[in-house]
Amino acid sequence: MSVGKNTIVRSLAARSVFPDAKPVISAAVSFNQGDLLMFNTSTNLLALPAAEADGVTFVGVAACDVVDGKMRSPYQGTAVDAAQAASAIPGPLHSVVAKCVLKTGESLNPGAYVYLDPATGTRGVQSAGTQAIGTYQGPAIAGSAAGLEIEVLIGARYPAPSL
Repeated sequence: MSVGKNTIVRSLAARSVFPDAKPVISAAVSFNQGDLLMFNTSTNLLALPAAEADGVTFVGVAACDVVDGKMRSPYQGTAVDAAQAASAIPGPLHSVVAKCVLKTGESLNPGAYVYLDPATGTRGVQSAGTQAIGTYQGPAIAGSAAGLEIEVLIGARYPAPSL
C-alpha cells in the first residue's frame, strides 16, 4: 500500500459524518489519505467505492492513511507499529475542496457535478453518473488528459445528500 497525499486544497467548513472513524473501521480496512470513501451499510464500515453507484453512501475524502484498521505510523519504516494502541482516527471530510483525478477524455464546465469513477483510481471522478459527489471548481475542460487532477468541492451523500 502506497502512502497517500493531502489532496485538500481549501477548507470551507470541513465536516465529517464520522468525526472519530474508529467505530467504522475494522482490522481489514485500509485506505490512503486523499482517497474517496463510502459507507458500506451492509458491514457498517468505511470502504473504498467499487462502482459509481456506491456514491449513494459517499461520505468524503480520507483525512489520513489507515492500514489494517490503524493510522499509519509516522515513525516506523513499516506501515503500522504493531504495539501502537488504536487511537481516534479522523473521519472522511466533506465541505472541502480536494484534488481528484478526472477520467481520461472527459469534458467539464465550472460548477458541473462530478461522480465517482473507481476505475480511474481511489481518487477518480467522471462527468456523468447517477450519484453526484461534488461540484467542479475549475475552468472549462474539453477532453481531459490522463491523470489530470481537478479541484472538486466534496459533498456527502450519506446519511442525507449535502451537495
